[in-house]
Parts: sequence; C-alpha cells; structure tokens
Amino acid sequence: MSLLEICPSSNAQGDIIALGELLVDFVPMEPEMKLCDSGAVIKTASGSSGIFACAVANFAGRSSFLGKIGCDALSQMVNRVVEKYGVDLKNACVSSEGQIGLAFLEYTDEGRNYQYYRKNSVGSTYKKEDLNEAFLAKGFALHFPGMLLELSEEMREACMRAVDVARENGVLVSFDPNIRKEICASAQAMERLRWVISRSDIIAPTLEESQMITGKQDVSDILQTLHSMGPRVVALTCDKDGAILSAGGQAVWARGIDAQAIDPTGAGDTFAAALVYAVQQNFSLTQAALFCNCAGTLTTTKRGAVGMALPTLQEVYSLMEKSPCCIEDLTKATI
Repeated sequence: MSLLEICPSSNAQGDIIALGELLVDFVPMEPEMKLCDSGAVIKTASGSSGIFACAVANFAGRSSFLGKIGCDALSQMVNRVVEKYGVDLKNACVSSEGQIGLAFLEYTDEGRNYQYYRKNSVGSTYKKEDLNEAFLAKGFALHFPGMLLELSEEMREACMRAVDVARENGVLVSFDPNIRKEICASAQAMERLRWVISRSDIIAPTLEESQMITGKQDVSDILQTLHSMGPRVVALTCDKDGAILSAGGQAVWARGIDAQAIDPTGAGDTFAAALVYAVQQNFSLTQAALFCNCAGTLTTTKRGAVGMALPTLQEVYSLMEKSPCCIEDLTKATI
C-alpha cells in the first residue's frame, strides 16, 4: 500500500500547513566559537516551523504558515526570506507589538547548545483566537513541533485547538516531538507530548525521543507502542545511522548515508517536511524512507538552515539516483 492509502486526508490537494514561531538564528562563523566568545556570526531565518515550511515549499512549490509575525526589522528579514521560498504568510497574524525571538547557537562536545531570547516574543503570543480555522480546515496536513507546547500558555492552547480543528475536518496531523532539554524537561511536558501523539497521524521523533516517550528500548517495542497510541505513519530518525519508517504493518530502515556532516541544524525539520510531502505524493514506504533520508542528510552538509542549507527537490532526487544507502526490510523483525 502507498502512504496516502494508509494515511488519507480529506483534501489531498490542500496545503501543507506549518504552525509555530519564526525565529532568527545566530550561528557562529567558526565552529569552535562559544557563546561567551566575541566574533562573527551568521544571521539566518529559522524556527522549527519556519524551517519545515520552507523545506516543504522547496519540495512542493508552496506551503502555508500559521502563527504571529512581527513588524520589527528582524521580523521583516525573516518574513521576506520565507516568502521568497514560497511560504504563504497571508493567514498568519501580523502584530506591531513585540519583536521576533532570537536563538544563539554554539557547538560543544555534547552537541549543539542553544541560548534563546524569546520570552514574550511576538511569535509566542499567538493564541487560539488568532487561528484561521476555516483555512486550516481546507489543508492537507497540519504540522508543528513539540516545543510550542511549552513556549507559552497561549501557544499551547492554539496548538491544541488546531489539532481539534484538523481532526474534525480530516486534515492530517503531523508532529515532531522536538524535545529540547531547555524547555521540555518536566513530567507535565511529557504528558502534553503524549496527548498530541495520540491525536497525530504522522510522527517523526528521534530514536532517543521515542525511547523517552514510550519507556521502551527495543525498536520493535517502540514502534508497536507508538502505533498503539494512534499514529499511522511513524519515523524514527537515527542520526548518522539513517531512519526507520513504519506504516501499514511494514517497517524499513534506510541506513546512514556517507556524507560529511557540517551542521545538523534543520535536518530534523527537513526530514519531517519530506515525510509529509512523501505522504501527499503517494510514495511507497521504501520510496519515502529513501527520500526523507536523502533530504535530511543533505541539510547537514551546509552550515545554517533557511537560505543556506535546505535542499531543493532536484538535489534530493539527484542523491536518490545514486542509491546512497541500503534500505533494509524490518517488517518480520519489528511488526
């Protein structure tokens, strides 16, 4: 079966819609530069939902964004960048109160470390009353990351209302748990993640996140537990080891691709975008695994995200044609 048969939407030709907050990332020019150091940084449009929306637009030609966007100079920069990609901002709320949130990045031996300046940011003030429910009801799929549930009470309520509207209208719900230790550390936060997962059609956690969510360690147990919670399409991203996709009683593992990873920023969001696009395009599970694996890998080969590292559809297809990884059938072993 194809993914669209397994996971049908009421509006197969509708927009893939990202809900969330746009940010500005400040990325060090030199990888060894720390937040406490002075030096040059790259200023780039960002935010998990913004990266997702731009990646979708790269693949599908367009996407839509729901959230609150600002009028300050940095907001104007980000708005222009995402619109240039093909992201429709017409259904976002515009506010002159507050400024866009900022995120400063450093690379440590343990991985990336973010320092956020987003309290009371314009994006965090988005509330359920701002949601264009009529527009959302016509979409193909709604996607958002788990960190929004802890960003603000207003944003949490908006996300939960958006999930209800999507489910009431046959719009697919795609969810990336996106667990960040900076904001998703409590037991209550984990319960909120599980609430959304139980109402999602498509989820794309990392393997580590899936272990935290399910309390399981074995891949077979993890997949069975996640599917039992509700999602019909489950993807487990495994960093350099590729990704495992499961749907319709089948599971495949797209093994890691040999590529020089420079910066993982945006790779998970691009992978999630590729997965929803693959569902809309009626890919098979094997096709989707290769497509998503190639899209996510290409994102890691350049520094930055929006405007710098997001791959085009042609770049993804070009890598796919090289058969860059083995696709292993895990069905008998896991399902």
